Amino acid sequence: MSLPSPRLFPRMALHIGAALGVFILVGASSMALIAAWELGGYIETRRSTLGEQAAEVLASGGRTALIDWFRNDAEIPADASIYILDESGEDILGRQFPDQYADFVNEFVIGDPTSSDSNFRPVQLAPKLIDAEGRIYAFLVLPKGFSLWGSWATALSLIAVAVLVAGSVAWLIARAFSRPINELQLATRELASGHIHARVPAAISERGDELGALAVDFNSMAGQLTDLIEGRERLLREMSHELRSPLARLQASIALAAERKSLDPDERKRIDLEIGRMNRVIGEILRYSSLDTAVSPKRKLVRLDKLLKELIAEDEIEAVSKGCQLELQTEAGLKVVGDPDLLQSCFENILRNAIRYTPQNSVVEISAQQANGTSEKDRVVRVTVSDRGPGVPQEYLESIFEPYVRVSSGNHDQDSTGLGLAIVKRVVEKHEGHVRAELRSGGGLTVVVELPVADLS
Repeated sequence: MSLPSPRLFPRMALHIGAALGVFILVGASSMALIAAWELGGYIETRRSTLGEQAAEVLASGGRTALIDWFRNDAEIPADASIYILDESGEDILGRQFPDQYADFVNEFVIGDPTSSDSNFRPVQLAPKLIDAEGRIYAFLVLPKGFSLWGSWATALSLIAVAVLVAGSVAWLIARAFSRPINELQLATRELASGHIHARVPAAISERGDELGALAVDFNSMAGQLTDLIEGRERLLREMSHELRSPLARLQASIALAAERKSLDPDERKRIDLEIGRMNRVIGEILRYSSLDTAVSPKRKLVRLDKLLKELIAEDEIEAVSKGCQLELQTEAGLKVVGDPDLLQSCFENILRNAIRYTPQNSVVEISAQQANGTSEKDRVVRVTVSDRGPGVPQEYLESIFEPYVRVSSGNHDQDSTGLGLAIVKRVVEKHEGHVRAELRSGGGLTVVVELPVADLS
């Protein structure tokens, strides 16, 4: 049996992909907001007159005055850092840049001193301060806590966004799994505790993923168990009735014989008939029960046309005694795979049922031929048995294959055990076939059996 294409995994992948997209979008937005907040002081410092004040102090007092002003008088915002770098790239306060920024500062802040003779000056990222002796200093403004990986606020925001998005996706995935699993668990416990009508709700079974398919399979299994249990209970009730009736008649015959102190031939024959009926009922019950087990039937190549011919030859005597005829039309070489004994029992029950109910001077018609099954690729052997009996009401066409279902008929036979057609259905299902009953035009009943053609390839 081939497994269906997975649907739950693409759904999970979609959730995870959406989560990554949300994470990127929210993360980028958070970084932009935090960067705008952090760069507020930096931008304000760049636009202020601190650079011009530093230039005036340097021009009037030199490097020493600039250091003193920077340490004591400069009004530097708390969220900005200012570095004053000499021509060698050293901060005048002795602060060290991280090594990873050395090349960046030398190239884009200090610049190449050999390019002073050129008429091209590349853009630098910091304004220049020039003292009275012509030495050049770079006035570099950076955001506070500037680093290669951003500030601590940026890192925390990314972590918070990641936790929020991951938690939301985890909750959605857990919810997608937990609810149907809980419903399945609840239905399983109810079924195990004896509530045979427990089912998974339609909201779960109608899902289009594997969990929905599992719920459908569970409901199907529960339905089959319910039918089996209810069938067993009905079988026991009907079996009790079927056995109690001949026992009551036996008891009455014996009591009558005891009163007379003798047993005449008619009473003895009646007792023998009731005992024979009990034996048949018990035999049919045992056969029907054996067909309910999970044991697979024997698999042999069966010539169905030959089996039907032999069966009709055996039942011809019974048909003659009932005043009817048997006619067989069959194709040659009809082969199926199955248990010969079970198949013989199946068609014997159908044929004897037709002989039992067909009127005198009528014909029971049997035909067998190959035909298309549910699709043109599926070939079946179709066997039909048609009689001219009273037939059954339309509403009983399916239920007559259930145990002890009886249809009121003036031609009712006391020899019937009520299990013949039920055994037919079980045997056909064991062989992966189908059986149905149809009302016959002009009166009567047709039983149709379809069995898979033997695959000899």
